[in-house]
Amino acid sequence: MIPGNVRLAACEPCRRAKLACDHRRPTCSRCRDRNQGEEVCVYRSRPFKRKKLHQEQQTEEAEHAEHLQQVQPTQRSPRSIHSPTLDETSTSLLIGPSRQQQEQQQQYRYPNPGFLGSSSHSTIFNHVSSRAHTNENASPHNDARQISPSYSVMDITNDHPNTAITEKGIRALSQVERLNIFRLKTLVEVWLSTDVNLPLAGPHDSGIWASKHAKILFKNTNRPILFHKDSSVAEFVSQFYNDNVRWETLGIFFAAATRATLDISFFPQLYTSEEQRHQLTTLLTSIGDSCLEACLGLDCLNDLQLVLQYENFIVHSQVYGDQSYHSWRRIGDLASSLFALGYHENVEVETSQLPNFVIQLRKAAFARIYAGDKNLAIFLGRPPRIVKAYCVFQLPDNIPGLWDIDNTITKTTEDIINYTADTRCSALFASLKEEILELFRDRDSRRQVEKASVIRSKAEEQWQILPTHFKLVTRLKDCHLRPFERDFLVGTRLDHLHTLFLLDLVLLRHISEPNDSLLKVAVEMLSLVVEAIVLRDRLVNSGTCLIWKVAHFGLPAAGIVSLALLNSSIGKDIGPLLRSKILQDLSVLVAEVGTGAVIQAGQPNFAIFTRAIRTIQSLLNILMGGDLTSRFPDSEPEIPNQYLNCNSIQAWDPWINSDPWDFEIEFWANLAEHPSLQGFEHGI
Repeated sequence: MIPGNVRLAACEPCRRAKLACDHRRPTCSRCRDRNQGEEVCVYRSRPFKRKKLHQEQQTEEAEHAEHLQQVQPTQRSPRSIHSPTLDETSTSLLIGPSRQQQEQQQQYRYPNPGFLGSSSHSTIFNHVSSRAHTNENASPHNDARQISPSYSVMDITNDHPNTAITEKGIRALSQVERLNIFRLKTLVEVWLSTDVNLPLAGPHDSGIWASKHAKILFKNTNRPILFHKDSSVAEFVSQFYNDNVRWETLGIFFAAATRATLDISFFPQLYTSEEQRHQLTTLLTSIGDSCLEACLGLDCLNDLQLVLQYENFIVHSQVYGDQSYHSWRRIGDLASSLFALGYHENVEVETSQLPNFVIQLRKAAFARIYAGDKNLAIFLGRPPRIVKAYCVFQLPDNIPGLWDIDNTITKTTEDIINYTADTRCSALFASLKEEILELFRDRDSRRQVEKASVIRSKAEEQWQILPTHFKLVTRLKDCHLRPFERDFLVGTRLDHLHTLFLLDLVLLRHISEPNDSLLKVAVEMLSLVVEAIVLRDRLVNSGTCLIWKVAHFGLPAAGIVSLALLNSSIGKDIGPLLRSKILQDLSVLVAEVGTGAVIQAGQPNFAIFTRAIRTIQSLLNILMGGDLTSRFPDSEPEIPNQYLNCNSIQAWDPWINSDPWDFEIEFWANLAEHPSLQGFEHGI
């Protein structure tokens, strides 16, 4: 007989259903009546005792560390891919927050404060605490990352996420079941074979593992990533093989699969038409979004999530376009995560705690996000989120072989052309563009000229100190490098020209009358973009896709060139050879875009392309039909009523209600209303 003062635990099914249990062993009455055996009707070993939160966390981390010691890292090339079944493994460039070598690492738990700077509330109370407890060392920078609140979005007892997060995970896995993983893996292999990869997560892009249950993914994602200064790449990456796969791992793989689908137009194993390719792209993007949402729901902020967020932003930029709110919101989320992790500060402060490959990853993440923020802000004519005045500007070192599993770093005296080189260059140009954006807000013309002169000197010096093999010094058709290297040279040159383009633009008194300096830069930009369009089969994505190059560099250049041709005083100064080259480039741009060779209906940024090409075609219709100036004589003779007078032209402004650097749809709509183009737009 059981004593009346003995407290008995209910079995797990009865406890979760909040039903009375008769405590029979091995199976209680309720479970027996429901035909549930011993494997279901189980009792907890310590039902009424609960460890303190930090004890539970230390126990879990100790078990995890012991498991890592038993795991032998798989030695393989970073680009190799496993067998394609769903029960295989995946690896990616996955990083977690740093810790002291002797300390156990803590994960961020909700509420997740992340990095807290010198003006934060915690800093004030840390100083109070340090005075009250002089025997304790209070470090505001470190304490902000080591806060461990007493509760989490995860149930500490069983590691089950809440219902909403679980549903996101299940939705992602259910979508995976619709895919042919073997063929999808083959697609990614083909894509990687062209020297293309994910810019930030690329060094260890691999195959895919998926479980029939989401629990293991949530548990692994909620688990901290352990490393110390002497950790090798192999030891570090081994934490993401086999049973250690995380939601971030899946998300990064599907980002690579989406990019591969976008870049490879024909892959009969998965799609044979544009409609099928579009459907697959949409599905892969949706799965990647679900993986990211599952990570965000756990509130476990770390380097790996930041990498996934960046690659997800790039995917949305290419799938939905840079004008989409999806892209704009995601670059804001990226900036928020960057600040929360504290990577806008000097990441080398903790060099005694971090392996070098982690330091370089964090620098690369800052540089990539910083450049993306500036480019999107300029393209949309909106304020940037990340301001250099509040950051420590830092660039990654270009170290060949840094992420090789065998840890063999190649020593070379020459900077090689790779994604790290693209990261460094794009961030350097973005830094100058931020200074130029500040000039647009300065109303003092004298100060504008002085500052612009300083920035121009910086831009020219920056271009001069670039390695010679980073510069495109010949026509693109005469460049015989690999496709990746050719695309890198094009992108670097366009970035430099765009910096000069913005500088000339900010100094114009009348935007409808571009000066010789601006026109010269615009003509070279347009010519290089057109050549890249024609030779697109000899290029691969080295950091920015072709559509981005056309939208970000080509269309603004075409807009300035069109303004120059429409202005009779400027048009007279354009020599016959230059005029012929301009018309040829504009005609090729119209033909390539208009025929759908570059972009098709439904693809990102299609609306702005269509508006721009329609307006340029109207201009070409006039220019090919005769001299534009004949429609607007300089003398005073009578002008036919159907044409507006020169005063109308002078009063016309292409940037009504928009910023001078904004070459979106509104600019092209305003340009189409130029008095010279009235009545010609329908002749396309």
